[in-house]
Amino acid sequence: MERKAPDFRTREDKLSGWLDGEVRTFLFDSFSDDYCSRTGMEFLRGVDIPIRPQDLAAFHGEGGLPVTDLADNMALVIGANTHFKYRDAYIAYLALYFNEKLVDVLAQKGASELKEAHYRKACIYFRAALLLNGSHKEAMFGYACCCREWYLSMEGEDQEDLIAILKAESTEYFEHVTRVYPESAAPYYFLGYAYVNAGQYKKAQLAWRRFLDLGKQKERRSDEEQNKDLCKPKAEEPEEFKEIRDRLASLEDPVKIEEGVNLLTAGRLEEGLRILERYVGTDYDNWWPLHYYLASAYRELGFFPEAIEGFRKVLALSPSHIESCEWLAKLYAAEGDADNAEKYEKKADVLRRNLN
Repeated sequence: MERKAPDFRTREDKLSGWLDGEVRTFLFDSFSDDYCSRTGMEFLRGVDIPIRPQDLAAFHGEGGLPVTDLADNMALVIGANTHFKYRDAYIAYLALYFNEKLVDVLAQKGASELKEAHYRKACIYFRAALLLNGSHKEAMFGYACCCREWYLSMEGEDQEDLIAILKAESTEYFEHVTRVYPESAAPYYFLGYAYVNAGQYKKAQLAWRRFLDLGKQKERRSDEEQNKDLCKPKAEEPEEFKEIRDRLASLEDPVKIEEGVNLLTAGRLEEGLRILERYVGTDYDNWWPLHYYLASAYRELGFFPEAIEGFRKVLALSPSHIESCEWLAKLYAAEGDADNAEKYEKKADVLRRNLN
């Protein structure tokens, strides 16, 4: 069965509000009813056509605007807002004058804009390409890369909402490329980093292993080609492979910790504790989630002194962790320590107020 990515036309467009500025200078006019009838484009009757201000006179002139200019304008508008009210009419116009190569052209334009770090415009072109063919390999991969490069460029900026959207879009489309084109290695490289940043270490491990496997297959094919010409020097292993091997080695403990956390959340407390307790007093001892999960498991098992010690350790590492304050208040109350129960309840109240 043919693999396909989701239809880009039916997806929720979370980025449109961040891209509108790229097309805000367009003016909108329309073709005359007579022109629509003569050209067989009844579907454009009454439809607003995007025109650059400097091209308005030419649009109404004898020769009109070149079809390529109109197509580019339409692509920019629907790429900026994938649910634009005249989207389907624009797509019908593009289909009338251009073949499937238009998707390649739009993806190439996106790649050119990305190379210049024009992230918004690059994003728009990739999205326009995906509206025409949601499973186009270069458009999917380009869109994922563009979203990734865009949010990385905003490091340290107060743009949390936009960064969150871009991260989600980037990860989703790298995943779509691996599903539709499973022999493509590059998306696995980027997915590994995306999963690590999301704390999904097992998924990162699997993605990077797949990246190396595909790389080995490519190396074998390269060696076979080189064997045909024994004078050719053997190519050195790409730096990316060495980098990912090092990354995989560093993931061994995080993967085990993630396994322990998953066991705890699944209710298999003793198994999870056996894994996580090994990391107390190691290099991971300053990682507050480790102590939070351990303390939560101790609480579930009725080991209240150990749970209290664990939640206090969380607060030593992350002083504004509300849930630990709340559990300490409850645990001290259960232990009959009214002073400490009141102390942590008050601290939890202060932290909650500071969130509002």
